Amino acid sequence: MKIIYFTTACQKSDYVSFASAWDTSLNTSIQNLHNRLIRSLALTHEVTVISARPFSKKYCKLKKLEASTKQEGKITWHYLEIIRSRFFRFISTRRQAKKLMSKMSLKNCIIITDTLNPYLLSKSTSLAKKYNLPIIGICNNTPSGISGTGKSYTTLLLKSAKDLSGYLTLTSGLNELFNDGNCANLTFEGIVEDKYDAIDVSQYGKYIFYNGSLAEKYGVINLIKAFKKIDNKGLNLIISGYHGDQNVISKAISGNKNIINLGMIPIDNVLSLENGSLININPRPYSEDYDRYLIPDNVIDYLNANSITVSVKNNRLMNYFANDAIWINSNDVDELVDGINKALSLSKEERNALIKKAVLDVNKMYSMQAINKKIILFLKQFLKQKD
Repeated sequence: MKIIYFTTACQKSDYVSFASAWDTSLNTSIQNLHNRLIRSLALTHEVTVISARPFSKKYCKLKKLEASTKQEGKITWHYLEIIRSRFFRFISTRRQAKKLMSKMSLKNCIIITDTLNPYLLSKSTSLAKKYNLPIIGICNNTPSGISGTGKSYTTLLLKSAKDLSGYLTLTSGLNELFNDGNCANLTFEGIVEDKYDAIDVSQYGKYIFYNGSLAEKYGVINLIKAFKKIDNKGLNLIISGYHGDQNVISKAISGNKNIINLGMIPIDNVLSLENGSLININPRPYSEDYDRYLIPDNVIDYLNANSITVSVKNNRLMNYFANDAIWINSNDVDELVDGINKALSLSKEERNALIKKAVLDVNKMYSMQAINKKIILFLKQFLKQKD
């Protein structure tokens, strides 16, 4: 079985330099999921990646993105040339992808595609139809969950997704949303990173860490308010992530020297900070829609770190990891304070036992090896049924 993977993601090292060319922060959760899934599949199979990296005249400092090809183990990365004109960009990227596929042996081949970029989804599904190949979509968010999108975006995306042969989703709710034809599907909640280049985080002392969306609706302001109520003067709060109004964040911090906003940072820095913290925290408020469609940013990574996880409840994750984290019912300031204080009050023995159990449990389900085994089996069964 050969895998062709359509995505907007990059190699980890390339993403650092790519993101630095933008005047706005990119959604790193999308990058991390696809990059990890690609590397997970490549543990046992050759993966040809066709990457149409995101581009914006307004926010990207580059005039165009050059085409290139790079080898990473069993992964061949094909970066398409992306030009400034949106109309010609659409035509050009399809032509480039078609040219690449025309040179490949497509026997026993399956396409996997990102579903949150309508242009990429349209190209991948049309090429799958042209070459009579099955195509599996990866659904990790709702169309309305992508910042700056409207009704036309949602309509176009869900319409294009009807042409997929099967679905890989992060929640059963996403499967119900995208997969109205009840095609073959598999749900998995994420993948933990198996290796990273650690950085020294000792300069931050003892700290609580949050990484994710910095938009107010996802709870970061309540987290800042909760931290200010913690009676622990030797403790810092470090926040990092994407999106969000920096003026709102700065106003909430109000010059508090124990609160450090790093903005968007490379994933290796994030993982280093997660592993060096006293507590990793998820303040995303609970709602039925969030619970149905979203897996909270980084909670699975938190569970894999050398730290205690404090998180607002998520029913799916609580079903698997009820005794691996400190779960709270909401992101009300007082609830966050109680959750943080509970984590801080753990003895060394209790802390070590909780961390050890969480790491063991999360790797059983979400290590790259575990996800490879689960998805490759799904793909093989899917191809067998198609035959």
